[in-house]
Amino acid sequence: SSIDFVIKNLGINVDGHFNTFTIKTKFNSEAELTAVSSKIESRSIKTGIDSRDEHLLEEDYFDTENHKYIQLKSTSVTKSTSNSYTVKANLTIKGKTKAIEIKVTVDKNTDNYKIKSSFEINRKDFDVGGGSFIMSKTVKINVIHYEK
Repeated sequence: SSIDFVIKNLGINVDGHFNTFTIKTKFNSEAELTAVSSKIESRSIKTGIDSRDEHLLEEDYFDTENHKYIQLKSTSVTKSTSNSYTVKANLTIKGKTKAIEIKVTVDKNTDNYKIKSSFEINRKDFDVGGGSFIMSKTVKINVIHYEK
């Protein structure tokens, strides 16, 4: 499983991921997705540059001293097609919670489910990155999760 992100800084894409997280999903008897939740350890952020990663732990970004986790919890799941869903969820970053909507696809094979999602959030909704004008406010997030 993976949680990756991309944000523009000075017009250049900066990508990264989180190393430590849990994702939990629930399915009903018809193998339909009914709930999603995740808990990410904020300190596990990696962008490929150690000094930048250290800076992201500080108060103006993720403030990991006071906010150890990023959390998501679904409030509703609506089936759109045979393998796609709209998930309404509460996302909490730095103690700020915002309702978001995520499009999710679920592919089932004999051994597991593959759950994929791509969505965007506004970092300013969560007071991440302060008032930086050189960094985009839009963060693109890609999640791939395998569930048995």
